[in-house]
Amino acid sequence: MFKSRLLLSFVALSVSFCLSLLITRDFSRSLITGALTLFASLVGAAVAEGQHRQALNQRSQELTGHIRALQRKRSEAYEALVMMTQERDQISNSLNALQTQLRNLQIQSSNLWQQKEELSWNITSPQASPANQIYVLQTKLQELEQKEAELNKSLSATLSAKQRAELGLKTTQAQVNQFQAQLAEQQSQKAELTKEVNALFAQRQQLEIQVATLQPKVKELEKYRSDLTQFLESAEPKRQQVEGSSKSLQGAIENLQSQISSLQSELGQLEHQILDRRQQKELLDLELSTMRRELEPDADSQPTSEWVDFINQLPQSELEALSAIVTQPNPNAILKQIAEMNLTMPELLIDSLNERAIETVGDLIIETTANAPTVAPEYLDIIKNLLQQV
Repeated sequence: MFKSRLLLSFVALSVSFCLSLLITRDFSRSLITGALTLFASLVGAAVAEGQHRQALNQRSQELTGHIRALQRKRSEAYEALVMMTQERDQISNSLNALQTQLRNLQIQSSNLWQQKEELSWNITSPQASPANQIYVLQTKLQELEQKEAELNKSLSATLSAKQRAELGLKTTQAQVNQFQAQLAEQQSQKAELTKEVNALFAQRQQLEIQVATLQPKVKELEKYRSDLTQFLESAEPKRQQVEGSSKSLQGAIENLQSQISSLQSELGQLEHQILDRRQQKELLDLELSTMRRELEPDADSQPTSEWVDFINQLPQSELEALSAIVTQPNPNAILKQIAEMNLTMPELLIDSLNERAIETVGDLIIETTANAPTVAPEYLDIIKNLLQQV
């Protein structure tokens, strides 16, 4: 992460330096701007790193509090589970006691039935006692029936209590299962939170290492910033002086621009006049060449020493260009190909040919007024003869 931010800072330095250099054309000022951009980007990276570290610490504290809350909930659930287990044991014990009591009551009831049957047999027996014994036996029989009714009542109460106990046991078992499921879920959440806390601690250690490595660089940048501030303070008078001179130069530039605009208008007028004179000259040259052909038909076709010097001083590229203009009706494509091979432009080749012609012959030999360059008609035969001799 530190390497990426340092790379980003150097990219910002390069972009700021290049843009400032393109705009101001001042190397030292561009270097200062790039250094300030580097310092600002590194400081911003350090601030962002601190905020990220603070956020991680806050997240770690939140997760620690969550883990503690889960631990408290786990302990409370465990205590509730223990209490419910104890309650279940108590219900089971009470159920067992009720079952024992029920069995005892059933035994007592069977004993009472046996006593009732014996009494009934004694009453109906031929060896029955006198009337007073019968009365006593009937009284005992009533007492036994009353005890039997009480036993049946207690038996029904015991059965209802047993049913309630079994229902409470089932409810307790369901609650225990629910608490166990919640406990398992909390344990899984605790394991995940523990992993997150460990990852956050590892990130915190990495951030501490990065901050430790950034501290000396930040100090160096602060020192460099103070040096730059001092340099800018010392350069402020010069900047103001330059701004003053630039204002005066701006006024001079405006005056020059007005003069240039007036000169351009004059130049336009001169160009129109030159074109008119050139057209007149071409007409005169055409008439002159016609008259020369009529008067001296053989003299024009013979090259003079000036034309020989002109051809001899032409380089290969200009010679090929002149040959293309003479032989081709539309030599633009060939001229472009020759210019590209010699790293120049067709216009420059034509200008060079005319300059050499003016120096040696004293006149322009190539006309560029049409779409394609052509040789002046009065010099066409001479140039053809020269090219055939080359």
